[in-house]
Amino acid sequence: MYLINKRPKHFGFFDFFKLSLVCLVFDFTSMLVIEQFTNLNGIILLILESVIFTLSFSIAYYLIYYRPFHHSFQNSLELLNEFETVLRTTSDGFWITDIEHNGRILFVNDAYCEMIGYTRQELLQMNIRDIDCNESLEEMKDHFQRIIEKKHDRFVSTHMTKSGEKIEVEVSVTFLNINQGRFYVFLKNITQEQQLKRNMLQQNEKLYEIAFLQSHQVRAPIVRLLGLIKVINYENFSDPENKEIIHALKDATENFDEIIREIINKTNDLQQLKQENDSKQ
Repeated sequence: MYLINKRPKHFGFFDFFKLSLVCLVFDFTSMLVIEQFTNLNGIILLILESVIFTLSFSIAYYLIYYRPFHHSFQNSLELLNEFETVLRTTSDGFWITDIEHNGRILFVNDAYCEMIGYTRQELLQMNIRDIDCNESLEEMKDHFQRIIEKKHDRFVSTHMTKSGEKIEVEVSVTFLNINQGRFYVFLKNITQEQQLKRNMLQQNEKLYEIAFLQSHQVRAPIVRLLGLIKVINYENFSDPENKEIIHALKDATENFDEIIREIINKTNDLQQLKQENDSKQ
């Protein structure tokens, strides 16, 4: 819109008529002055009048319309070059696609080429379906229609790199009704961020499981051990019931050991997830 608003005024018929009228007035005034102070004949005056009108019209057109148009046109070209440079060098991926060919890629910047592993020439021969792993052709057409209706959208998708690796990208797309419709798309690789989120969820699940084991599973064998200790006949160790109690103590201790080992394993898993997160940050 910035470049559209900066366009020079269009030189139409009404502008031509106004400029011609001004030049005719100037021409008429000039001829009156020339006839007043010279004795030129009619043919020479006619030629001179044509020359004066042509020169005045050309000079007026150059000063009023052509020079501002040329200056504005040069500024527009400079701005377009600046915008293209920014889009080519931004750290996020960027592409422009059409609608009529199911999202054929018309422009792509260096960041997305590096992100996806294809060259620019290769990507310009492809469309969105060659890269996007999330949607079928019908789903993509429905998604296109929703974007056209809303004029913009933001979502997470999965793209397939040239090496076959899948990456998760955050997509921010704007639709403009230019040349039968264009999608202007910024893409950010969020694979690491998404993996960090999944690791955090797994950490929370591990913490919940450890807390549950500590608050419920650990208490049961401890209570059982304490109860068995209380019923041991300390005055007569040869009491036959003591033998049964000792076997029960052994079972309760082994059960307690299994629970402790499970807690240790979950704690080790939690520590491993934390290390993975730290290495990716």
